Amino acid sequence: MTTVSPRKAERSQRLLLGANATDAAGRSLSDITIDLLFVGALGATAMQMGMLNALGSLAFVLASIPAGHMVDKYSAFRVLRIGLGAKLFLLGCLAVLSSADALSIPMGMLLCALLGICNVFSETSQTTAVPQLIEDDPENRSAGISKLIASLSAADQSMTVVVPGLAGTGFALWGAPPLLGISAALGLLALLMALRVHSHHPSQGPGGTLKPSAEQSGMLAGLRYLLRHRLLLAITVAVMFSNLGLAIGSSVEAIFIINELGFGEFGYGIFVSIGGIGGLIGAAVAGKLAGKFPPATLLVCTGSLQAALTGCVLAAAYAPELWSMVLLGTFSLGWGIIVLLFNIAASSWVVQIVPEHLLGRVLSARRLFTFGVVPVGGLAGGAVASAWGIAAGLLGWVVAAALSVISYLAMRDPATR
Repeated sequence: MTTVSPRKAERSQRLLLGANATDAAGRSLSDITIDLLFVGALGATAMQMGMLNALGSLAFVLASIPAGHMVDKYSAFRVLRIGLGAKLFLLGCLAVLSSADALSIPMGMLLCALLGICNVFSETSQTTAVPQLIEDDPENRSAGISKLIASLSAADQSMTVVVPGLAGTGFALWGAPPLLGISAALGLLALLMALRVHSHHPSQGPGGTLKPSAEQSGMLAGLRYLLRHRLLLAITVAVMFSNLGLAIGSSVEAIFIINELGFGEFGYGIFVSIGGIGGLIGAAVAGKLAGKFPPATLLVCTGSLQAALTGCVLAAAYAPELWSMVLLGTFSLGWGIIVLLFNIAASSWVVQIVPEHLLGRVLSARRLFTFGVVPVGGLAGGAVASAWGIAAGLLGWVVAAALSVISYLAMRDPATR
């Protein structure tokens, strides 16, 4: 097998990280700007904002399977460049239309839905490209995959913490068009870096060295592989329950802190900021921990800690004011660290155990479960809290977090460690 030099492979890894970080910064900036644009300039109602968010989630689910099929068929690098180029065009359209006061709510929703689809293609291709940038040495390959995925996740996390505050200030000073223009410029920079990323295994191509069978070549091959692979399905269900719990908790968390505990918007903002600090800490240590511990160990430990941290939120409902502040502060700081490590452990493990010619489709099939459950969790959390109170919604979060670990331990092969 022909391989490029380690130095060139390391350069491609750095370029992929740079493209990912720049793309994440532009995505975070455009997401905040679009929300502010819809509410402030376009006067969108709560129903219209709900539709905007629903379109984003729907695009993610509907585009997952086609995105995985294209990544496996045409190579991750080619799809990554196409996805970034399409995002650049759509951001440019939003910037021009908003600058000319020609953007309507329906047109904005359409462009945002298309942006969501492009995000699916770019994110799927970024993760699928990871194994092609790592050396073949069996002793170092698993650690290398984990570290690179950890770095990609850390870059995403850092941008989602740093950019929103800057976006709010920038919107107040300059309005939407300049910020959308900056987002487009960041997208262009990400595309330029992605154009210079090349496979560490150039002879493998999109389908690997072996020609896949007709069954393996189909669009649903990733879904079939996922459902037949016991360990892979166990990991996926664990992440699914984790996301379900987070969706349930997100639907009641703000109301709980602001109204039930009486800490108000200012107090809620403090806890969100603490969570952001936790996310930055997690981003800083993720690479070292991901390469040091086996994915199975990280998955079980961080999943268990998620259940414990959600228990802190539930306990805060019954604790005195001072203790409720301590419990919520502990949750906010720990959650940003633990969830990032949990997701890195799951993602890196999946990349290691799935054949490269199926990786894109398997990753996309997983999204049907791990992301498709999010709107269900949001609706369920709101319904439970409305019927039986906020504490019941928080209990649902704890149960879902606990089921994340329990389901994995029950479904995995007993020999897995």
